[in-house]
Amino acid sequence: MKLKEDSQLNEISKKFSEAVKKFTKRNYKEAAIDFGNIIEKYKDSEFYSVLEIQARAKSYKNICDSKTSRKKNEPDTENSLLNELLFYIGTDDYTEAEKTIKKLETKKINSPYSMYLRSLLAFRMEDVDAALGLLKKTIAKDDKYKIIANNEPDLQELQENEEFLAIIE
Repeated sequence: MKLKEDSQLNEISKKFSEAVKKFTKRNYKEAAIDFGNIIEKYKDSEFYSVLEIQARAKSYKNICDSKTSRKKNEPDTENSLLNELLFYIGTDDYTEAEKTIKKLETKKINSPYSMYLRSLLAFRMEDVDAALGLLKKTIAKDDKYKIIANNEPDLQELQENEEFLAIIE
C-alpha cells in the first residue's frame, strides 16, 4: 500500500508544483485549470497526504477564480483571510502577507492552519527560528501538520535541519 501512496503523492506533488509555478507567475487562468484538474483527479484518494495537497489546490483555485473574476474581494471570514494570506505568500508579497496577518490577529484567528501559514511566511522571509517556533506551536495544536510540513515543497530546504526533523518526528 505504501508504494501506491508514494506514487500518488509524487504525482500530485509534481502537478501541484507546476500549478503553483503558473500561479506565482500570475497566470491565474491556467493555474485555475491545473488546480481544478488536481481537485477532480484526487478527490477520492484514500491517502491523507494526497488529500491534504488536494485541499490546498482548492484554496489556490479559489484565489485564482477570485483574481480572474475582476471582482474586488475584501476578505472578512477566516477562510477568505487564510486564502488571502496563502496568495500573498505564494506571490512573494510579504508586505501584504503581514497586513493579512494583522487582520487575522485583529479577529483573534489563531487556528493551526493560520499558524502554519505564518511559519511558511517566516521561512520565506528567511527567519528560520521564527518559522520553526511557529511550526512547533502548530504541531502542538494539531499533529497532522507533521505530515504536512514534511511534504511541504517550501520547507524542503529544512529536511536536514535537526530542529526541523525533531519537530516533525
